[in-house]
Amino acid sequence: MKKLTALILAFAMCFALAACGAEPAPTPTPMPSAEELAETYKAAIEGARSEQDNADRGIMYTGQSEPMGSVYWELLGFAESDVYSCAFSLSVMNVQAYCVGLFMPAEGKAEAVTAGLEKYIEAMQQSFENYLPDQGVIADNAVLETLDDGSVLIVMCEGQDTVRDAVVANLQAVPADNA
Repeated sequence: MKKLTALILAFAMCFALAACGAEPAPTPTPMPSAEELAETYKAAIEGARSEQDNADRGIMYTGQSEPMGSVYWELLGFAESDVYSCAFSLSVMNVQAYCVGLFMPAEGKAEAVTAGLEKYIEAMQQSFENYLPDQGVIADNAVLETLDDGSVLIVMCEGQDTVRDAVVANLQAVPADNA
């Protein structure tokens, strides 16, 4: 019995020593600054759109030289303080269903950002239902999703699936030390 106990203890010690020698869990990559993340978002959106869209549709983003007006936040349905970083382009005129944006919610604000964007999409759907039915179809097909890193993506435009896929691919192509 003593030999069996000694053998079990020796095995347990070997197992414990092996576990101690295991590699430590990787350190999580620190969050880039709000401005760095906004630049990454902006580049991902620009890379997903045509040259014409980039020329015609400016992108609002965290850290830009001119402050974003409150009209954007009112349209989107949440406060500027609800996001850590963002880049987006949207039509403020009620003649086109258009919004392409990436938003990193501030701590504890993911629901507020998502709910605001859901209400924005619903408002666009209702607005164009009878007024401009072709734009209503675009609003009906809008994409709203939370990406693996916590970013909230909205794509409401012609060819929304293609634009969505390109934005996501562009984000994945950014090296980790550049994000």
